[in-house]
Amino acid sequence: MKKSTILFAALLFVAFSCSDEDMRLESIDEVGRVERVAGVQSSDQVFLIVEEAPTFPGGKQAYSQHLLANLKYPKRAIEEGIEGKVVVSFVVNTQGKLQDIKIEQGIGAGCDEEALRMLLLSPDWTPGKQRGRLVNVKMNLPIVFKLSGSDTKVDNDSHAIVRALSSL
Repeated sequence: MKKSTILFAALLFVAFSCSDEDMRLESIDEVGRVERVAGVQSSDQVFLIVEEAPTFPGGKQAYSQHLLANLKYPKRAIEEGIEGKVVVSFVVNTQGKLQDIKIEQGIGAGCDEEALRMLLLSPDWTPGKQRGRLVNVKMNLPIVFKLSGSDTKVDNDSHAIVRALSSL
């Protein structure tokens, strides 16, 4: 009881000793704002977590098919036996276009560039929503490169295939 009384008194002291200039309440629209990202107009907010996340047209299955149909395992990576995860970040804007695409974690040997190329070939996504409004959303997408002989299938060119660890 004594501790809670002291804590309450300390909170009251802090609350009344702060001037209006020291305190700032965020509006509801500012809650969840993450950062401003290059390539996005400065007046637009970029969110990391939203009520409705952006989605690839057709969902996860369509995204996997897009990767399988278009992504080519780089020859250098095959020759060097390079496998691993490339993490790409990007912003899905309110029109569903991808902006500010960057490699956050790469494995080299051409795999990073191939992951970027795949996102540049991507059709427009369904934009994310927050409180019923379309918003810009920053996403991280891991793409795993696995050589044949692993637990993945081989594509038509008898090369290794790439599979996505989909968190979409």
